Amino acid sequence: MAKYKVVITDREYEDIDNELRILQELGDVEVLDYQLRDEDQVIEIAKDCDALIIQYAKATKKVIGALEHCKVIAKYAIGIDGIDIAEATKKGICVTNVNDYCADEVSTHAAAMLLDTVRRTQEFNARVKAGEWYRMGIKIPSLKHSVIGVISFGRIARAYIDKIKPFCDQIWVFDKFVPEKDMAAYEVLPKSLEEILSGADYISIHAPLTEETRHMFDKEAFKMMKPSASIINVARGALIKEEDLIWALQNQEIAFAALDVLETEPPQKDSPLLQMDNVMITPHTAWYSTESQKKLQSTVAEDVVRVLQGKIPGNLVNQELASLFETEK
Repeated sequence: MAKYKVVITDREYEDIDNELRILQELGDVEVLDYQLRDEDQVIEIAKDCDALIIQYAKATKKVIGALEHCKVIAKYAIGIDGIDIAEATKKGICVTNVNDYCADEVSTHAAAMLLDTVRRTQEFNARVKAGEWYRMGIKIPSLKHSVIGVISFGRIARAYIDKIKPFCDQIWVFDKFVPEKDMAAYEVLPKSLEEILSGADYISIHAPLTEETRHMFDKEAFKMMKPSASIINVARGALIKEEDLIWALQNQEIAFAALDVLETEPPQKDSPLLQMDNVMITPHTAWYSTESQKKLQSTVAEDVVRVLQGKIPGNLVNQELASLFETEK
C-alpha cells in the first residue's frame, strides 16, 4: 500500500500528465483517476484518501463526513460552490482552488460576447451563407453610446473593463464590497444594482456564486431591465434563475442573452434556450486556453503536494486552517 492515496473524482481534461508529474514529488503515492460525480460513488472511492481532487463532483457534508483521514480537497476551479467549507474546516481538511488563472481568457470571452451581441456577427454570417446579403431590418445600436453594466469589480471584471473601455463611454459597476472611490479611480461609474438593472443596455455578470447571489437575476430583476437590454454571463450559471430567464426572453422583457454558463450543464436537449434565436450559448469554455488549462491542472497538484508535505498551500480557501502549518522561512 502506498504512503499517500490521491483520488481524482472527475475531470474534463484529456490527460493528467501534469498532475502525475507533480504528485510524484510525494514519492510513494497512488493516484486514482475516475469520472464519477454521484455522492455515494465519491464516498466509496475516496473515504480512505489523503487528498481529494474534484471538478464537478460535490464535496457535500455527507461526503466530507465519510472521509477518514483526508488532508486536502482541491478543486479544478476558481469557484468553490459545491464544497461544504464549514464541514471541511471542522474536520481540519484544507480546501484549495485555483484563484489566479484565466482572468485574461474569461474577460476576453465576455468582451467577445459583448461585441457579437452588439454587432450580430454570427447572425449576419448565417444569413449570408443562407443566401441573404442585406441587413434585413436588424437594428444595431452604437456601442460607443450604450451603457455597459458590470456586476462585480473583481480581477476578471476589471480585466473585462480594461478590454471594453476603448469601445464605450459609459461603464457602470455594482459591487457592494468595493468602496466607490476605488471604482471611480478606475474611471467607471459606481452604481446600485437597481440602477444598473434599469439603466444598462448590456449587463455582464462576473460575480461569485454565494447564497446571497444565487438567482440574483430572477423574474423581478428582468422586469426592471429595458426590453432592449442584453445580459452576458461568464461567471456561474446559478446567478441567473434559468426558468425566469426563459420567461423574460419569451415575453420580450429583455432582448438577448449570451451565456457561457448554465444552471444545468450540459442543457437538456428540450431546453427552450437551445431553440431561441435571441440566445447565444458557449459550452463553459470562457476559462479555456492551452496555457490556462496547464496552470489549472498544475496548481491543483502543487497544492496537494504542499499540504501532504506539511506546507501551507498557495490557494487555501479556509484560512482558519493556516495556523496548522509552520510559517516557511
